Amino acid sequence: MDKLLDALDEFEEAITRGNQRKKMERLIRPLEIAMRKGFREQGSLVARKLRQVKRFFAEGGDPFKQHDAWMNMQFSEALPPSEFNKIWAEVTMETVKVFSLPIDAAVAKALEYGGLAMIAELGMQMKFDLKNPRAVDYLREYGADLVKGINETTRDTLQTLITQAAEEGWSYKRTAEAIIERFEEFGVGKPQAHIDSRAHLIAVTETGNAYEEGNRIIAKDLQDAGIEMEKYWSTVEDGKVSDGCKENEAAGWIKIDQAFPSGHQRPLRFPGCRCECRYRRKKEQ
Repeated sequence: MDKLLDALDEFEEAITRGNQRKKMERLIRPLEIAMRKGFREQGSLVARKLRQVKRFFAEGGDPFKQHDAWMNMQFSEALPPSEFNKIWAEVTMETVKVFSLPIDAAVAKALEYGGLAMIAELGMQMKFDLKNPRAVDYLREYGADLVKGINETTRDTLQTLITQAAEEGWSYKRTAEAIIERFEEFGVGKPQAHIDSRAHLIAVTETGNAYEEGNRIIAKDLQDAGIEMEKYWSTVEDGKVSDGCKENEAAGWIKIDQAFPSGHQRPLRFPGCRCECRYRRKKEQ
C-alpha cells in the first residue's frame, strides 16, 4: 500500500510539474524573438558605425565596378583596439534595453512560476511573489550581469571577425556583410541538437535558470522555517544526457545545502541543460 501511495504521489507531482513547465515554456518563444531582434539591431549598428573608421580602409580593386568608391575600401592596417572598443561601447549602450527589458520580464515571470510550482508540488499552504527577499536579490543581481555576459561573448566573436577582415584585406562592403551575417546566425543558427539558435539558447537557459531558482527559493524558505529539506538532480534520461548530469543524478537525494558532484547547487549545469531539481521534506531513515 505504501508503494502504491508513493507511486500516486509521484504521478500527481509529475502532472503538477508538467502543467507548470508548460506555462514557463510559453515564455521562451517571445524571449527568443526579442533576442533575435536585438542581435540583428546590433549587427546593423556595428556595420554602420564602422564607417567612422573608414580611414583604416584603403581603396582597392576596380572603382568603376563599384557604385560607391568607399564600398570597395580595404583595410590598410589593423583596426586599433581603442577604436573597436569605442564602437562596441556605443553599440552596447544603444541596444542595452533591447536585451535587458525582455530578459528582465521573462526571468521575473519564470522565477515566479518556479516558486508557485514548488508550492503546488509540495502541497504547502504558503505564498510566494517577487517581493520575497531571495527573489528580490536574484533579480537585482541577475539582469545586468546577464546582458554584460551576452555582450562580452558577442564582442569576442566580432573581434575575431574584424581581425580576420584586417588580415585578409576585406573591403568595407565584405566586412559589413560578414558582420550582419554573423549576427543573423545568432538568431537562426544551430549551436546544438535541441537548440535552434543562440537567441533560443539564451531564452531557454535564462528562463530555465530562473524557474529552477524559484523552486530553490521555496525549498530554502521551508528549510529556514525548520522543515529539513533534501534535493535530487533529475535528468531527462535519454542518450543526450551528459556524464556530469548523470553523476549528479546518481548521487540520489542529498541535503539541500550540499553541492552535487559537479559542484552545482541546482540545474542548469550549462547553457541549454535540460535537467531539473526535485525537492522534498527529508525522509526518516
